[in-house]
Amino acid sequence: MEIAVEHVFTNEILARAAKAYHVTVEEKPLGDFENYIFKAKGKNNEDYVLRLTHSSHRSKKEVEAELDFLRYVAEHGAKVAGPRNSISQNLVEEIGAEDGTFFFASLFTYAQGEQVKGEESPYWGDAYFEAWGKAIGQLHRLTMDYPKTDYRDTWEEDESSIVNGLEDEKVKGIATVLMDEIKALPIERETFGLMHGDIHPGNFHYDGKGLTIFDFDDAAYNYFIHDLAMVLYYSVLFTPWTLEKKTEFARKQLQVLRKGYEYEHRLADSWYESLPLFLRLRDIGLYGTIQKKFKGKDMPEDFQKLSDELYERIIKQEAIVNI
Repeated sequence: MEIAVEHVFTNEILARAAKAYHVTVEEKPLGDFENYIFKAKGKNNEDYVLRLTHSSHRSKKEVEAELDFLRYVAEHGAKVAGPRNSISQNLVEEIGAEDGTFFFASLFTYAQGEQVKGEESPYWGDAYFEAWGKAIGQLHRLTMDYPKTDYRDTWEEDESSIVNGLEDEKVKGIATVLMDEIKALPIERETFGLMHGDIHPGNFHYDGKGLTIFDFDDAAYNYFIHDLAMVLYYSVLFTPWTLEKKTEFARKQLQVLRKGYEYEHRLADSWYESLPLFLRLRDIGLYGTIQKKFKGKDMPEDFQKLSDELYERIIKQEAIVNI
């Protein structure tokens, strides 16, 4: 979390958020990278997730648009951790901080299943990859009929905000050229729309049969192929494998992923040829986000190592795998 946000987030703000939804929260957050995330208990001991989003990250309208989309896909059959109303029957509660900024509180059901942590998980394999693809395809099929909202960004707006904050001019230049290549791709109802945008294993649980997806905070208008690129990207990002092994794995994974995806939705073969563009763009987006989050702070060793690896690929204009 940015230093300025850390300075204004207090136990009192957390208590007010918990009271608004009539839940009790665990003291230690589940996460605090872009939002404060806490596990919570309802009055009947049911599990929830309480999230607090600072106004520097999202506006209230943007959070409401995210939750409206989440509720829509849930009501149309998607397996997601849906939003819950507050005691006042609001999806979002606004809580003021001492400096005049705000935190926007929201509550979600707790996703059943567990996080699949790579090869060490007994679930890691083709059935899991196929289910992953099917869940993504379902969301893409549903979003085609979702009404347009002005309160969620396009991929270009999201990426531009990251790129504009970069201090390295060489990375900026490479990012600009890459984004121009992506902007040249056609925008069609069957290939572009509002979508999750970040369906990596940290944002869903798996129960051996299907995924329950959560954290729609990055929902934006983007090319559908981006979501499939993210699966390949995060499946190999933290592995110690060589480029050759990562590439071999990604090619096999894509076959199974696509099989699951096409139960719900289909993309023309030509879209899969654009995967390297989106893999490279994720390197730039992740690199920029890390630089922003640790600006003015000491960067932990693991983040520094990751940042260096990202930078090297960006400068070489190479994707994480040769897909």
